[in-house]
Amino acid sequence: MIPEHLFPMTFVVFDMEWNQPIPYIPSPIDPKILPGEIIDIGAVKLEMLSEKEYRLSRPFSVTIRPTYYRIMNKQVSKVINKSTDDLKSGMHFKDAIRQFMEWCGDDYVLCAWGDSDISILKSNLKIHGFSSEINDRFLDIQPLFGRVAENTSQQRSVAYAVDFYRIPKTDDFHSADRDAWYEARILQESLIDYFAIRAKGTETEQTFPNLRTYISNPNLTTQKKWKSEVFTSEKAAARKALEEKMLCPICETSLSEEIGWFASGHSYLSLWQCVTHGALSGRIRIKRTPKQEFYGSGQLRFVNGNAARYVREKWQEKNEKKEECEEIANKCDK
Repeated sequence: MIPEHLFPMTFVVFDMEWNQPIPYIPSPIDPKILPGEIIDIGAVKLEMLSEKEYRLSRPFSVTIRPTYYRIMNKQVSKVINKSTDDLKSGMHFKDAIRQFMEWCGDDYVLCAWGDSDISILKSNLKIHGFSSEINDRFLDIQPLFGRVAENTSQQRSVAYAVDFYRIPKTDDFHSADRDAWYEARILQESLIDYFAIRAKGTETEQTFPNLRTYISNPNLTTQKKWKSEVFTSEKAAARKALEEKMLCPICETSLSEEIGWFASGHSYLSLWQCVTHGALSGRIRIKRTPKQEFYGSGQLRFVNGNAARYVREKWQEKNEKKEECEEIANKCDK
């Protein structure tokens, strides 16, 4: 549950449309630096007044005149129904992003369907001379919907979620402001379901984690990496790598264990929490040297809700298989 003193909570749900470079036309900038140039930003504020009460704002919408990709990519055009002529109108990105940030306000959780909008926004900010750091609280609606609606990590589309919750379709999809409104409504229904499931008290923190674990900081890119000494056996290398003390890569405080190390395929996985900086996942791989010796290579990195969900599901799968094996063994003994 969320303490009452945290209400109201504001979620800014945003969606963007962007143009892409055309392969056979020389690009004025390296596409690796700017994979997509934003041409529309739409957003809706969802204010959570309590676990059951919500208020939606009117949509924010701004059209942006591209600086680099001024000819409409045909594949993008088919999806968003815009032409090259449509790209000639709108304001400069610098003015548009300032207007958007002012509209967002100061205290909010930034939300989107998936994390592709986040990476495109960061690349556009950087190319136009802004800091690529954005709001330090981001919620990916997609994995939250998957968990509360269907208990799955399968990636569903916005249209699928709209149909699932029977949200009235007043407009077509693939327009930034309209998609933002649909996504805000999906978030609203997902939060209602989330708190209803938590209220039953039948789930554990590992099977149904607190809402804060779905909120990550998209600005945190610092990672921790380590290697064990070299050993003649894989087991010895793994044992040594697993002894590494888990500290936050930023504040270096001890992490709390959500899911301890467990074997998954050719790796070991784990999930941790930093009180200040959020969720981190650990992965250890056992690697072989040219001399046929072994060492453990570990990585600890910050994760969003979807990546954390992946670790939880792998942990659940392993436990389910273990229970099946034990059940079969018990039947054989009898």
